Amino acid sequence: MSTPFPFLQGWMDRAPQDHPLTDLITEATGNSLADSFASVTVAAFEDIVEALEEARPERLAGVRRDFRNARTFNDDLLIVRAEMVAGAKLARAGIPFDFGRRNGDTEPDLVLRDMNLGIEVKARRLDGLEDLRAELAAALTGITPSVLVELRPDSPPLVIKADVRAKVVEETVQRVRSGNFGAKVTPVDQPWSARKRLLLHVGIRQAADPTGGSLIIVTGGFWGSEPGPHLMDAEAQVLAALHDEQKIRQAKSMPTILLVDVARTGSAYIRSPKVWAQRLEMLLPETTLFVGAAVMTPSLDDPGVGISLGVRANLSDTDRRAVDELTCRLGLTRA
Repeated sequence: MSTPFPFLQGWMDRAPQDHPLTDLITEATGNSLADSFASVTVAAFEDIVEALEEARPERLAGVRRDFRNARTFNDDLLIVRAEMVAGAKLARAGIPFDFGRRNGDTEPDLVLRDMNLGIEVKARRLDGLEDLRAELAAALTGITPSVLVELRPDSPPLVIKADVRAKVVEETVQRVRSGNFGAKVTPVDQPWSARKRLLLHVGIRQAADPTGGSLIIVTGGFWGSEPGPHLMDAEAQVLAALHDEQKIRQAKSMPTILLVDVARTGSAYIRSPKVWAQRLEMLLPETTLFVGAAVMTPSLDDPGVGISLGVRANLSDTDRRAVDELTCRLGLTRA
């Protein structure tokens, strides 16, 4: 029997039943609306896999294996998807490439055959507020009466340490049990951040529907002018990857662009592609072994992705020609 997602189903063959996409594929192939989350997510995966299969890069089997072995959606699957979406972008542009050797070999994730250029992909989730929200939701399950909890920081943190989250959760649960409604401000020291002290407002009030379960919402608004502490922290995460020892070994093997998926790095997605390119160009140290640093913000409903690139000022003529050609063929955003 035919399937509306033949390429994706081929990759799902022999995948475990609890694979993160199993339920979404079942929903999308059933009576799901065309614009439902399941349908658009699965359709985007199908498009990406089709582009990769038609390009037939070497070592595609390793990427397929990582895809099949994914056990969690937000970590395992989205990490390998970042590499897949970058490869699919190359494939659609007609740029011959192969996936790099795995298992400790010093090759970038993507090796461009005709340009003497590699792309090393990094993806990491950093969202301190969502971590706190999820832990609060779990802790308040079953506690009555139901409440509405509002989390409002004066700047969105990339990270809230586990012990700080545990303290806020414990205090909030105690306040709910004792009926101590209203707002409380908790100062949070974060010496690693551009904003050294975060003020976290935790407001509690009775829920409109006492039987409907507690609800935790994150509110905020204008976080300050560009670049702002939250975006400076996101920049720092991108630049920190330049010093990763494994990444450096791969950059030594050939001229390499570091490509960082920042879609789940706090609020990095709110910055315009042009500004990202400008900031990367300005901040990229001339001493780095990478020829450039780039960011992308892929979304689940889109098989493609835009990429912002900043290049090192002291490139050789050969490397600059290769980067300029890649920029033109992929339509990269540059400073």
